[in-house]
Amino acid sequence: MVDAEKARKPKGKKNKNTNLPEIDLKSLIFGAAAYAFFPLMAYQQNIDLLMAFAAIGPIYIGYKAKTSVKAVLLGIVGATPLLYLAFGGLLGSYGATEIADIIITITILGLGAIMAFLGAYLYRDRERAKEKYEAENGFKGTKNVPAQKPRFKKLEDTGDVKTNIRNLFLPSQKKKE
Repeated sequence: MVDAEKARKPKGKKNKNTNLPEIDLKSLIFGAAAYAFFPLMAYQQNIDLLMAFAAIGPIYIGYKAKTSVKAVLLGIVGATPLLYLAFGGLLGSYGATEIADIIITITILGLGAIMAFLGAYLYRDRERAKEKYEAENGFKGTKNVPAQKPRFKKLEDTGDVKTNIRNLFLPSQKKKE
């Protein structure tokens, strides 16, 4: 009896709370790692050019987040490893005052949020461009498969054979009634 009751119940989703947003943990982890890795390597190896690649992390987080609010929040979360490295002294020494701590915290978290917002903006812009391209060229999807056009015209039965044949073979502007 118990097995039969279980079989009748529909299987539910893993996430039973529908208010929780879908978060791509892979992009959050890789983005946070990239945001912390490049400045650390730049400081350790004394190659300042690597600092520019740190922006890849939060932009990737924001691109995968897809919405602006979620991107900003995940950008702040993704910036915390870099904040940990900065306060741990792994990115060089700084004046350890309360004002310096606040400035560093706001700067690192703010940059993470701004770059993640940029990633979400790039995602929205790309989606708009894809929709526009598909609408102009009649392509659907990324494989450039032509959109299906109806093979046959719909023939409206007017009750008169001559009118039906005329509607079938003549263009719509030259139809006579």
